Amino acid sequence: MVNIVAIDPSLISTAIVVNGKMINYCRESKVYVKNGMSKWFKMAEPFVTYRFVDYHKFDNYSDGELIKLKDYDTITDNIIKDILDNIDKTKPTKIGIEGYNFGASVGDLVDLVTFSTLLRKKLYDNVSKDIWVLSPSTLKLEACKLTYKPEIKEIGGKKKRTEYIYRNNIGVSGGKFTKNDILLSIIENDWFEDDWAKHCKSIKDDILPSVNVPKPYEDINDSFFIYKTLQKKETQS
Repeated sequence: MVNIVAIDPSLISTAIVVNGKMINYCRESKVYVKNGMSKWFKMAEPFVTYRFVDYHKFDNYSDGELIKLKDYDTITDNIIKDILDNIDKTKPTKIGIEGYNFGASVGDLVDLVTFSTLLRKKLYDNVSKDIWVLSPSTLKLEACKLTYKPEIKEIGGKKKRTEYIYRNNIGVSGGKFTKNDILLSIIENDWFEDDWAKHCKSIKDDILPSVNVPKPYEDINDSFFIYKTLQKKETQS
């Protein structure tokens, strides 16, 4: 038995799964609106613990860079504490964390690199050195592999090799999954028995028509698939 930790890092909505426990580090203003908790956060509340992140304001570039660093330091400290509070320290821990999306705007990417670098260093020093960093495209492909059967092709002449092609039921290639495809792969998975998977399936008529998968679902879904992928790797080892 091992501890499994899955992390989808984000400046405003980091999602983690620690031994099945789901936590979302998000802005309080996104969770609570005038009439109480917003729709999607309320629907996910029975399954997700919310931790509110707070960023201080600043007046100039130099101060801002240092203020952001202090804020990132505080948030990553809280993430590490949550992880340590939810693992069995007598057992080894495997960590999966999503890498950077290089399609992000330059400013956002630089800030995310700073945040994620702090987090990775603290994970390495305080939790486990067994860390698997997945590129966004790898995460998408793994989500596809966990739900859909591959198309098998024999390629080559004398030295034939077998190629496995993964697509979902509407023909989208695994490596090109969108957030909507990742959600759909949870809903269409016949093997997941987790409460989160059952929940997503139960609200499919509400959530699938959305143009974009709403928070906290889009981030929780990513960390959920990292978690399930690590689980599968562990059972196969």
